[in-house]
Amino acid sequence: METIKLTTTEHAVLGLLAFGERSGYDLARAADRSIAYIWTPSRSQIYKVLPRFVDRGLATRRDVPQQGLPDKMVYRVTEAGLDALRTWIAAVEPEPADPAVFLLKILFGDFGPPGAAVEQLQAYRDRTRRRLAEFEAIDRNPSPERTEFGRIALHHGIARARATVDWAEAALEALAASNVAKRPETRATK
Repeated sequence: METIKLTTTEHAVLGLLAFGERSGYDLARAADRSIAYIWTPSRSQIYKVLPRFVDRGLATRRDVPQQGLPDKMVYRVTEAGLDALRTWIAAVEPEPADPAVFLLKILFGDFGPPGAAVEQLQAYRDRTRRRLAEFEAIDRNPSPERTEFGRIALHHGIARARATVDWAEAALEALAASNVAKRPETRATK
């Protein structure tokens, strides 16, 4: 079977669609309430990808008659769509172009293979630890051009990286305690 290449936005919309049948409007509202804090697809992007999903066999569409309004189109993810989502969630990129990809994959962890969200958390933590080490090295060896504003900005990066590492460790502990990552049946396998 040929692998279908999707953008991060397409994966994010596919992840939202995996929660259940929705219209483009419903997906845009769901994005505003959930992934907008991580990734912000525009309404026009959402409306553009839905027909492509249908054309590629990743989703189905049905028309819902409405009185006094145009028919509403609702979409449902297919098994091929879930497979594409699972594959994406399971693929760990140690250095993605945008680290928000880690958070999206963690958010959609219920649709991935068991343990995939844990692997994403570990990779995100490790990437952040590398950044923290780089920031701390810069702080220990300041350049002669560094200003007080530069130091303040660098210390923000250090504080944010430390907080992210602490959050990732706590999240990994919570997942281990709940055994959620070891459950054989996830939404993706139901």
